[in-house]
Amino acid sequence: MKKFDWISFAIVISLIIIGLMMIYAAGYQPDAQIPFFSTQAGKQSIFIVGALVILTGSQLIDWKFWSGFAYPFYAFTIFLLLLVLILGATIKGSTSWFQLGWFSFQPSELAKVGTIMALASFLSHHRTRVSDTRDLMVASGIILLPALLVLLQGDAGSALVFLSIFLVLFREGLAIWIPVLLFIFALLFVLALKYDVFVVLPLLLFAGGIFLLTSVKRKQMHMLVSLGMFMLAIAFSFLDRLDIVIGLSVVYMLYAAIENFITKQIRQVVLLSVGVTILFGFAYTSSYLFTNVLERHQQDRINVWLNPEDCDPRGSLYNILQSKIAIGSGGFTGKGYLQGTMTKLNYVPEQSTDFIYSIIGEEHGFIGSIAVIVLFLILMLRVIDIGERARIPFIRHYAFGVVGVLFTHFIVNIGMTMGLMPVIGIPLPFISSGGSSLLGFSMLIGILLSMDSSWVRSRRVM
Repeated sequence: MKKFDWISFAIVISLIIIGLMMIYAAGYQPDAQIPFFSTQAGKQSIFIVGALVILTGSQLIDWKFWSGFAYPFYAFTIFLLLLVLILGATIKGSTSWFQLGWFSFQPSELAKVGTIMALASFLSHHRTRVSDTRDLMVASGIILLPALLVLLQGDAGSALVFLSIFLVLFREGLAIWIPVLLFIFALLFVLALKYDVFVVLPLLLFAGGIFLLTSVKRKQMHMLVSLGMFMLAIAFSFLDRLDIVIGLSVVYMLYAAIENFITKQIRQVVLLSVGVTILFGFAYTSSYLFTNVLERHQQDRINVWLNPEDCDPRGSLYNILQSKIAIGSGGFTGKGYLQGTMTKLNYVPEQSTDFIYSIIGEEHGFIGSIAVIVLFLILMLRVIDIGERARIPFIRHYAFGVVGVLFTHFIVNIGMTMGLMPVIGIPLPFISSGGSSLLGFSMLIGILLSMDSSWVRSRRVM
C-alpha cells in the first residue's frame, strides 16, 4: 500500500500554480514598471511558500497528534472568532479580518479546520451515535457555534460554508429527511421571491394530494385524475389564470383527503394539512424576511440571481454581467494567456479573488475551464476515497468534512461567476488571491494527507 498520495498532492500544486498565473494575469500591465513583489501575484507567491511549508511540514506529524489536538485547536479558533468581533478590521462590509500590516488574516479560514477536527474527534468516540438526540445536538453545536460567530461578523458566505460540514453527520447515518426539509424551505423561499407566494400554494396542494393518494386503493384511477387535474392546471397557468389554478389544486387536495377519510386514514390527512399550512406560512412570510432581515447588499445579491432583468446593469448587476461576458468571449480555446481584453482592462471587479474563474474562461476558453473543473472533481473524489478506505473513524470523519467544504467553495464560486448562484463572496480554493484562504485550504489538505499516510505506515509496521 502506498505511503503518500502523490496524485492528490500534485493536483493541489497544479491548482496553486494555476492560481498564481491567473492572479498575475489579473494585474498584468505590459507598460507598467512595477516590482513583482509589489503586485498581487508577488504577495501571493509569499503565501504559496507558506502553503508549501504547511503541505510538506504536516507530513511529519502522526494522525494521533491531530486527534488529541482537536479540541484545544477548536477552542483557540473560537477565541479568535470572538476576538475579531472586537478588534477586527471591516473590509468589504465584513468585520472578519485581523489587519497585520500589509497582511489581512481571516480567522474563519482557520476555524473551518478546527471545526472539522473537533467534530471528527467527537464522532470518533465509541459511544457517540448521531441517532441519539443528545449526541446530535452536541455535534450540531460544534458546527453552528463558529457559523453563528462568522454570521455576526457579517460574512454570510463563510457561515454557509460551515453548514456544509453537516455532510459528515449524513455520512454517519443522520436521517435524510432533514436536508430534504431544508431544501424544501429554501425552494419555497426562492419561488416566493421569484414569482408570487400564491404560485407556491397550488404546488404544495398538488404535492400533498399526490402524497395522500399513494397510500390508498384504486391507484390507477387516482393516477388518471391526478394527471388530468395537473394538465388542466398547467393549461390555465399559461393563460395567467392563477385563480383557476388555485381552485383546481384545492379541489384536488379535497379529493385526496376524502379518499383518505374513506379508508380511515384521518391522522395522515391532519398531519399533512398542518405541514402544508406551515410551509405556505413560511412562503408567505418570505417577502417580509427578505425585506426586513437581510441587509441591503444581501438583497441585491439575491435579486441579481433571481431577477437580473430588473437590476441595474451599471449597478448591482455589473459584476455578474461582466463576468459572463468575459467567460463567453473566451470561446472554445480562449484568447491566450495574458491576452484577455476584459482582464487587462479590469472590466470584471474582484477578478483576482471572487471572480477569478472569469479569467480562466476568457484566456483559456471552454477547454481551460473544464480542465480546472476536472482537477477539482478528481481531488474531491480522492478525498472521498481516503475517507472510505480509512479504518480509523477520526480520519474518515475529517475527510468528509474536508470534501464538504471543498465542494461548497467549488460549486458556489464557479456558479456565481456564471450567474447560476448568488454572489456570496467565497473564494475558489487554491486559485483565488488571498493568504488566509490559501493557507487554510493547504492546512485542510496537508493534515488529511498526513493522516492518510501515517495510518498506512502504522499498519505496515504492525
